[in-house]
Amino acid sequence: MESTLEYINNVTEFNDLHEFMGDKELDEALAIIVKIMMKPDIPSVQAVALIGKLQAMSAKFAVLATYYTTIAKGPSGSVNNTKKNVYYTMKESIDKIVDALKYLARYNLGA
Repeated sequence: MESTLEYINNVTEFNDLHEFMGDKELDEALAIIVKIMMKPDIPSVQAVALIGKLQAMSAKFAVLATYYTTIAKGPSGSVNNTKKNVYYTMKESIDKIVDALKYLARYNLGA
């Protein structure tokens, strides 16, 4: 289990992402991630509601990652290249969280 200091450090890094990316849905996804980190016992009913919301965010991040890979492609180390990497990482990470929430909801686990 992570210490409170490690959680605070994650939140600080998430704030840096907020400032760099300027994407409200990304901010909301990061806020949900922090809430899950702080209280991982999610009631099944709440998990079902989160699945749709997070999956929609994941789809948006996938589209934006593709946009920054093709249309707004930038050289390695550029702002657009970094945004592409952040969006790909968020999409993959959210998909994993959604998979866990589906398991939790299916087997009625959680709080």
